[in-house]
Amino acid sequence: MDQADVIIFDLDGTLYEGTEHFNLHVDNLKQHLNDEKKEKFQSIYDQILKGDHPVQIGKIYDGKRDIVWTWDPFTEELTEAHNWEGEVVNVQDAPKTIAAHEFDFKNWVPIGDGWWPPYAIARHFGIGTDVIQASYNRTKEQMAELDGYLKQTPGLKGYLKELQQGRRLIVCTNSDEVDAKRLLKFLDIDEHFEELIPSAMKPVHTKKHFSYVLEKYHVKPEQAVSVGDNFMNEVAPALQLGMRAVWLTDAKEKPVEHNQYVLTDTLAQ
Repeated sequence: MDQADVIIFDLDGTLYEGTEHFNLHVDNLKQHLNDEKKEKFQSIYDQILKGDHPVQIGKIYDGKRDIVWTWDPFTEELTEAHNWEGEVVNVQDAPKTIAAHEFDFKNWVPIGDGWWPPYAIARHFGIGTDVIQASYNRTKEQMAELDGYLKQTPGLKGYLKELQQGRRLIVCTNSDEVDAKRLLKFLDIDEHFEELIPSAMKPVHTKKHFSYVLEKYHVKPEQAVSVGDNFMNEVAPALQLGMRAVWLTDAKEKPVEHNQYVLTDTLAQ
């Protein structure tokens, strides 16, 4: 980070602390189910958190077939499919590979961070994508309205101020402009960023946005760092462009070995 000329930050899950908002999202989604399905929804989500379910960060949810794929972010190969019981299934009519730009967030959904397992479970129980989106929007509103759901990262404001000296700091987020600006202001870090790229549609358009930043600020890929909590959205695309990356995660192992990125569980100083 200290050696970079440009640092591109994700927003959600990166520039604030905590994971309680994912539970809030789960509770909002469960309101659309009967009591029996609510219990099943929660049971599946608990299994996912323990790592005992095929739906995991780094997988691909196949909404058309309601199955979960293992996907290599570099070769873009779909290597193995599992049903919701964890059994390997043989799929004859699926493509061998799927590129990031082909993710449509309906039939092909990358499970890149904590927002997406609840999405996959909701789809599994027949909740429509419009209802899921409304629940997500409501959760984001509640995070700013309720206590305990949006926590400032200790020391981050001072760290960003230090990083600003001689560097350009950018935010590239899937949140829309109004939501992103509201969150940055609420966190009291909005003044530290030179540019905001909202509604970014990562990972579909990640490389396009990163390439735009590299060209606009006249920096080589190795002089830029991507920082985010979503491996598919922020890390893999950066590595493919020759950039460096910081992955905010509690994962203990790298999904792909590469010396151009590091793992950390927080930006707290």
